[in-house]
Amino acid sequence: FVCKLNCITHCSALPTRFLELISLFLLRTNQPIAILKKSSGAEATRTKDRIYAQIEGTAACFRRLNGTHQFGCSSRRTGNVGVLQLLKEPADVTWLTKEAPDDTYMAIVHSNMFNEQTLRALKDSPKVGGVVLLRSDTEENNLASYSPEDSCPNRYSGLSSFEKQLCSDSKPWNPKGSSLLQVDWGFPIFYVHSDTSIKNITDCYVKHNSEREGMTTRSLCAMEMQAFMIAAKDSETCFRRSNMINNLNPMRFCDPMGDRNVWATLFARDASEQEKSVIVLAARLDTTSMFEGEAPGAVSTVAGLVTALATYSLLSEMKTELSPARSGGNVMLMLFNGEAYDYIGSSRLVYDMSNGMFPPKWSNVPSLNISKIRMMIELNQLSQINQSTGAVAPMYLHKTLDNPDIAKFIQSMKSQQADLNLNLLDSTATSIPPVSLQSFVKADANFPGVAITDYDQSFTNKFYHSVLDDVKLLKFKYSNGTAPPSDSIQAYLANLSTALGRSIYELIAQKPYTGTTKVEPTQMNELLHCYLNSLNCSLFHSATNDDFTLPEYPPPLYVGVSNSLNAVTGLSGRLIALLTGAETNSSKEECKLNESDVTHQYLWMRGKMGAGVCVQTTMNYSTASSPAFDIEGYNWKSGQYSTWTESVWKGFEVRIFLKPSYGHEAFVISFGSVFLVFSFIVVFFIYKQSDIFFEPNM
Repeated sequence: FVCKLNCITHCSALPTRFLELISLFLLRTNQPIAILKKSSGAEATRTKDRIYAQIEGTAACFRRLNGTHQFGCSSRRTGNVGVLQLLKEPADVTWLTKEAPDDTYMAIVHSNMFNEQTLRALKDSPKVGGVVLLRSDTEENNLASYSPEDSCPNRYSGLSSFEKQLCSDSKPWNPKGSSLLQVDWGFPIFYVHSDTSIKNITDCYVKHNSEREGMTTRSLCAMEMQAFMIAAKDSETCFRRSNMINNLNPMRFCDPMGDRNVWATLFARDASEQEKSVIVLAARLDTTSMFEGEAPGAVSTVAGLVTALATYSLLSEMKTELSPARSGGNVMLMLFNGEAYDYIGSSRLVYDMSNGMFPPKWSNVPSLNISKIRMMIELNQLSQINQSTGAVAPMYLHKTLDNPDIAKFIQSMKSQQADLNLNLLDSTATSIPPVSLQSFVKADANFPGVAITDYDQSFTNKFYHSVLDDVKLLKFKYSNGTAPPSDSIQAYLANLSTALGRSIYELIAQKPYTGTTKVEPTQMNELLHCYLNSLNCSLFHSATNDDFTLPEYPPPLYVGVSNSLNAVTGLSGRLIALLTGAETNSSKEECKLNESDVTHQYLWMRGKMGAGVCVQTTMNYSTASSPAFDIEGYNWKSGQYSTWTESVWKGFEVRIFLKPSYGHEAFVISFGSVFLVFSFIVVFFIYKQSDIFFEPNM
């Protein structure tokens, strides 16, 4: 066939389905076909590559399930196909849903139109087969707000599962929440962030679809989306189907969400430490968003995470000044995973503590009960978003109750704010915000804890749990090799870490800290760089061994599923070992568990000098998957524990092509049918006259 090719390399002179059959045949035989181009010469290219233009740089919305519902997106098993239509304003949405002539459309939207009103209108229309969000990685964020999370995050878990609602739509923690994550959309939604792919889609639309007049009489630019989700209905149904005995074709429909928590103690918890109380310094390790692999969590997660790491690193430097016979107990750093989905990590920790299973038996560390926790200090959503001109951004202290330790901690923090340029205020909220502390207070109403946040009664982060909760929102600019400015987020979080470290020291040592050790903004600069800019940073590079090759992109902080470990969890654990562990003289071969020292791990890493070093550390991991999947006969609808699962899928694909007009398709099928009948007549005539046309063999 000789085809006149257009800019997106496809043929419009043949019906789409006919060419697809040719493509499938060529794929099966693995033979290319030569197609003549407008220019001189010919080249061997598969027919399907002439028909379709692959869209790269995409992220898909996918399906998650809990004990009662399914949420997210899915295409049909064979994919969804529709004509591209750009929606620039609400009037375009009205035209598409009520007046558009074609049967199925793929709606193209930019950030300003990707909102609850638009998406729900498209969901209610039978004409919409999918949605494409176009937003370049380099595009500036001009939106006032965008949070696909519920206005009451983790609405049905934590304290809300057995007490009166701590959050309501009339008084929400997340006032900009649109609950897009809690909707079963019924069609695929893709996020396209590649400049090249955005240009290809836009050019194709402008050339073929921009004029609405005569759309039924000409070829149109169309898109095919493949994002079929295997699981359906709810987690209970999914698990029942997955556990059906079928030896011929075993199949998994969904996986429990979860990963690992990361923890470490300032002093190794051997027999002498078993009876001492523990102050827990906590932060979350995960975040979420609507799209697979796109969960930056700069404000919601990273700021609190790096502040906890820097504070714990500072305490390890102060460790030499603390007496082994100290009466104030020990310090435990705890990074929770899966908190975005009904507090998976923290609820599992409370469950394990209640059953004598934390630390895990294989760690050889004495068990720790919740009653041994002296107090918990949690860092959650720390930023300068609410900073007014010429003023210091406030931080709010949310306490679970009044007791001497909490009062002493708050007093110590506030006494340092003038020297460290901080603005610490008591929260006026009447309930605990949606933080990990809720899991502990749920188990013990008198549990002592303080959550430090940048908000008082509602989030200041207007992009919570979205792709726009990124490095730009946090106002972080990497100072490569130079000291960050004094008004930078690096300096601010470094000062907060210093105040935290000294206040915790005072609780442990039973006396104020009189030294000069502090967290430097340059250290905070490197920590933020690793979690927001690139995994291939100096700290992660030093914390891994020679077998690791780190990519240049920032780590996605979505928790994932429990049977596939998240790389950032392991890297965070190794980073703790690098920052707080003790270097030994052991060789790489000797760097392994020491039977005479079972309370430590020994990890081989490049080290700060790059020559390789064996590090002794108390860092370890614990399970961060819901107890619901381990409890026999668990009531999936009880709301006691998280029941979130993630659907299995086979892959994601987006491609565009030129769809012939109905008239063209009708002509081709009619002509083909006539030609087929004519061919039968000719063959029949030749067969009947074969003795005349062909000489018999002698």
